[in-house]
Amino acid sequence: MVLIKDKLPKFKDMNLNALTLSFRDGLEQDFITDHYKKSIYQVRISFFLAVLLYGFFGLLDMHLATELRNMMWLIRFSVIVPIGLLVLITSFSADFDRYRDITMSFTMILFSVGILLMTIITPKPVDFAYYAILMVTFVFIYTFIGIRFISATLTGILVLICYQITAYFILETPEVTIMKNNFIFFSTNIVGMFAAYSIEFYSRRDFFITRILKSNQEEMFKLNEKLEERIKEQTDELVKTNQGLIKEIEIREQVEKELLSSNTKLNKLLNDTVTGLVSAIEYRDPYTAGHQRRVTQLALAIANKLELSEDKKDCVRIAAMIHDIGKINIPVEILSKPGIVNQYELELMQNHPQAGYDILKEIDFPWPVADAVHQHHERIDGSGYPKGLKGEEILIEARVIYVADVVEAMSSHRPYRPSKGIGIALEELKKNRGILYDEHITDICLELFEKEDFKFEKRIGE
Repeated sequence: MVLIKDKLPKFKDMNLNALTLSFRDGLEQDFITDHYKKSIYQVRISFFLAVLLYGFFGLLDMHLATELRNMMWLIRFSVIVPIGLLVLITSFSADFDRYRDITMSFTMILFSVGILLMTIITPKPVDFAYYAILMVTFVFIYTFIGIRFISATLTGILVLICYQITAYFILETPEVTIMKNNFIFFSTNIVGMFAAYSIEFYSRRDFFITRILKSNQEEMFKLNEKLEERIKEQTDELVKTNQGLIKEIEIREQVEKELLSSNTKLNKLLNDTVTGLVSAIEYRDPYTAGHQRRVTQLALAIANKLELSEDKKDCVRIAAMIHDIGKINIPVEILSKPGIVNQYELELMQNHPQAGYDILKEIDFPWPVADAVHQHHERIDGSGYPKGLKGEEILIEARVIYVADVVEAMSSHRPYRPSKGIGIALEELKKNRGILYDEHITDICLELFEKEDFKFEKRIGE
């Protein structure tokens, strides 16, 4: 069994080629299939945005090249935009993934050539405005359209070559101007290559960790099967031998010892797996390091005051420790982004309960952990996500975790805002008691802070 609680896998552990980022041990095709399946929705949206912007920049032609706008629009709307829309339509075909990288690369090169053609036909200094648009193309090549690092790099290089040919041999641009433009273009490509490399590496590492978790799960199932077989063997032996009460007691005691030992191993395996999941989440999002631990601390305190059964307390503990496991699918750039997130990034963030459920649903927990993680952002009035559940439709474990999550999150620092303090967090509970948050759970949480002086564990460095 492979554990990931001590450190996350690196190049050597994953057997990755440091240059091409390809797996060397037969996982490459599995990764590509998984990556294409998970990213196609984002790719379609990003590519549609690229085509939309390309057409929208036609307004620029009206102001910068009024006399030539018909020719410019011929390039935009008769050639480039229709081809882009055709590629977008073909992305819904079953065979698109086989030619995805080369199709996207060719289209972005075509977009760039179209921009360069506009620089050729426009007079100076108006043509410099179109060079700026070329920068946007580089951004899409390396980050948004989801092609692999190698393909993105080759595409960026080909676009640079097209620019050099245009500048030197067609426009006869002064060398000083070419050098200035090259400095900007080369810098943009280097930054873009680094971004594409990082995005693909983290995607591959997430895939590798998921494989480890799946392998551990399969091993747990095998251990369960062996345990069941052993119990059956012991039971059959007990029935067959039946050599008196003393012998029967001895056999039963032996079976109980083996059961206890196996259950201990299973519990250790479960705790190691949960610890590994927590480490993966915290490594991906350093700003919320310790968030799950503190949410677990408060959630268990509430569960104890509620006098929940031991099974429900165990479910609260495990689910609270890994309630943000779905964030493993969110790019690090969004998790650590300072300032306000946009609508697209918000939708990705709000998908983490569903992603967490998809990861955990196949693990045979003895409690409804996956459902509790799935529902930990549902609200009493039905305004939560992802299912819009109301009141008693929401597991009590999820209702407890939601209140603890809100209090801890509001009282902690985030990349996009400073800590609001525990006072503001408690005012939020009072304001929306019975609306967003369970009344009884809210009252208990307020009592813990206001009457029993509950305090979160200190963060590292405090």
